[in-house]
Amino acid sequence: MQVLSFSGPKMKATRTVVLMGLFLAMDIVLQRFSFGPAFLKFGVGFFATALMGYYLGPWVAAVDAAMADQVGVLLSGGPNIPLYTISAAVAAFIYGAFFHNHKVTLWRVLVPVTIVLIFVNIGLGTWWLALTGFKWQVILPTRAVKNLIMIPIQTALTYAALRAVERIRPRL
Repeated sequence: MQVLSFSGPKMKATRTVVLMGLFLAMDIVLQRFSFGPAFLKFGVGFFATALMGYYLGPWVAAVDAAMADQVGVLLSGGPNIPLYTISAAVAAFIYGAFFHNHKVTLWRVLVPVTIVLIFVNIGLGTWWLALTGFKWQVILPTRAVKNLIMIPIQTALTYAALRAVERIRPRL
């Protein structure tokens, strides 16, 4: 039994390009539904990233998440900080490695959600904020508490969403 999947569909396939566009648009829209200060964002953008990984695999999902981040920056008019693009791509890669071509189980969802929230959001995200002028000693405790609280919430929501799409996947 394979624990992780590092394969994915070819980007030349029409179905893959269509799904990339769909998830790119979904990611941009869902990222708009976030609130809180820059160092403590709450949002639902993780749904699109998890679905990218589930359908597209780690490599294509990482490319799609990076493109979605860049298009989102262009549409929002905010500053372009490529470091956040790296975080988006890494999160999508992790979800793709765990979800693509695997049956959805609670443990298979809990592990990547925990990795993304701890290493990508708390680790890389705090590092990127520190590089842009925030004092990491000040924001790290708040970000850590927020992300640790989000582990069970995001796991439950991601598990429910993936179980729902798992039933319709054969028809897509």
